[in-house]
Amino acid sequence: MHITFLGSGGAFTDYRVNYHNNALVWTSEGPVMLDCGTTACQSLRELGITPHAIRAVLFTHLHADHASPEQLAWERYYGGETGPGFLRTQAHAPADLLDPLRVALHPFMDAFADDTGALRHGGVDHVLDFRRGHVHTIGGVQFRWFRVPHVTGGPVDKAAYGIEIDDGQTKVIWSGDTRFSPGWVRAAAEDPRVARIFHECLFHPPFRGTVHTHFDELMGLPADMRSRITLMHHTAVPDDADIGSFAGAAARHEDFRF
Repeated sequence: MHITFLGSGGAFTDYRVNYHNNALVWTSEGPVMLDCGTTACQSLRELGITPHAIRAVLFTHLHADHASPEQLAWERYYGGETGPGFLRTQAHAPADLLDPLRVALHPFMDAFADDTGALRHGGVDHVLDFRRGHVHTIGGVQFRWFRVPHVTGGPVDKAAYGIEIDDGQTKVIWSGDTRFSPGWVRAAAEDPRVARIFHECLFHPPFRGTVHTHFDELMGLPADMRSRITLMHHTAVPDDADIGSFAGAAARHEDFRF
């Protein structure tokens, strides 16, 4: 299992410090992108990875730092070292993410010039290949979406998911953006095949309207569970934060191998 962080920053990250919390999972068919925020293509450039190399994009929820695939899709279609490659981009997620994403992209991607040079409509479906479902296998790696609470309460229940990544030998759990929900964290920590839990973490105190997990909440977990968790979505770890009981905090462009 090989995962490369494109960035480990939150939605409001300073790009000079970190990029959005997106990553690559390396499969036998090429890298699969976990979420695609507005900083993803810049991060790929810095890693020396062409957008043409991306095998597919997976989404956890619809916020701009996680689901902004326009630039990646257009670069794969019109970009290339010797000219446009006109490549479609696979987009994988449950239908309650992909269907509204498709509608939202329509004003930005509908009108386009196709590979013959003709100006036409229908760019969203021509450039993006939507693959709906809760379980997808790509290059020998299975990705399973599970629901997490993010922007939810009262009449609101925004679709948001974590992803279990399983290469047949090792599992890694990716929280996506979530409020603190220790039930699935406990279950993951008790699974002997789970090598690591990547969990979002905000270091400033909880505030009214927060929709994320905060460091103090994670510190309330038992020490053996904390030791299985790598923190992400933090942008930068404060100097006075003691993260020694965790498995560290992910950094931009950091590689993890299990």
